[in-house]
Amino acid sequence: MTSTSDGSQADKQAKAFARQYAKEFQAEMEAPINELVTQRTSDPLRGEIGQDLKSKIQSGEIKIM
Repeated sequence: MTSTSDGSQADKQAKAFARQYAKEFQAEMEAPINELVTQRTSDPLRGEIGQDLKSKIQSGEIKIM
C-alpha cells in the first residue's frame, strides 16, 4: 500500500512552479505593452494634448468640415 503523501509533495511543488512560471511569463509579456501605453498617454497636468480623437478635435489639431 502506498502512502498518499508520497506524490502530494511533488504535485504541490509542480503546481507552485507552474504558477510562478506563468506569473513571470505574463509579467514579461506585459512589460513592453505597458511601456508603450505609458509613453503614448498624455499628461494633462503638464498641459499635454491627449492622443485620442476627441482631444485632437477640441484642440483644433483635427478639423472636421
